[in-house]
Amino acid sequence: MSTRLANSFRAMYAPVAAILLTLALGFLLVVAVTDDPVRAYRDLLFANFDSLSNFALFLNRATPLTLIALGVIFSFRAGIFNVGGEGQLYAGAITATVVGVMLAGLPAIVLLPLAIAAGILAGAFLGWIPGVLKVRFAVDEVVTTLMFNIIVLLLTSYLSNQVIRDTKSYGAVSEMVPQKIWLPSLPGVPGATNGIIVAVILALVTWLVLFRTEWGAQLRASGTNLRFAKAVGIPAGQRIITAMLIAGGFGGLAGALYVLGIGHRFEQNFSPEYGLVGLTCALLARIHPIGALATAIFYAMMINGSAYMQISTDVPRSLVDLLTGLLVLLMTARLTVAGARGRS
Repeated sequence: MSTRLANSFRAMYAPVAAILLTLALGFLLVVAVTDDPVRAYRDLLFANFDSLSNFALFLNRATPLTLIALGVIFSFRAGIFNVGGEGQLYAGAITATVVGVMLAGLPAIVLLPLAIAAGILAGAFLGWIPGVLKVRFAVDEVVTTLMFNIIVLLLTSYLSNQVIRDTKSYGAVSEMVPQKIWLPSLPGVPGATNGIIVAVILALVTWLVLFRTEWGAQLRASGTNLRFAKAVGIPAGQRIITAMLIAGGFGGLAGALYVLGIGHRFEQNFSPEYGLVGLTCALLARIHPIGALATAIFYAMMINGSAYMQISTDVPRSLVDLLTGLLVLLMTARLTVAGARGRS
């Protein structure tokens, strides 16, 4: 077995062990609240694969989680704690919608990439501002990204209620984007968009960029030791701003793909906190792109599975929130123990 493969197995051991321990403890909780714990857990873990429609919902859920987690990884590797994924997601979604609706007369071959590009740029812009403020004025990026989340959510609420609202529909929703720019379904899985393919490809590209290019090495050096990076001539500030630009772009892309592939219009409150869950996925994956893809898939399976579990048994969906908290706790404990060993 090669050294690289052995290191990969060692890196995966702790997260997998934490997940298995969480599932085991969760099963004890399920036993305490229902008479049919085996069925509850079966639905939680495997109902996503019972039908093509369930599988499609599962893939559609995993797509934005993966993209936002990848964006978080870029910023974290640059030493920036970006918690603005939710705002960047909404910015990308509403911008793609506005472009799709307002420029509906353009040919699909022009309008589709234009709408996606607009969504990416909107998210990137929201990432770029905190990056510049951090590098130029040492403004805390947690505060600015959180504030941008609030601003964007309020702004999109106003727009979807007052400016671009579809008056023929109920609720705060926009007009539909033209059907000619709807993303095609994944072959063999009706209802699932090709967005999951984009997410998988970008996870591989992110890994290559971060760990196999000089630019990625400079980015990681800037995030690990800023003073050292500057001392050896790395344009650390530029790398940090670029990382935030990319992070925001990933969030914007997630929003654009949601509108074009799933919702086909902007809907206020369409996100079940994808930004926060995507952040959690990145942290649990220990800021590794391939790990983030696996974690996002696991989370999507759990979130969708909790709904099926609640329907078939009397176990509440909130159990998944409890398991999520437990998983984070175990991963944090593991990291703390590892850190203590490293210091001793």
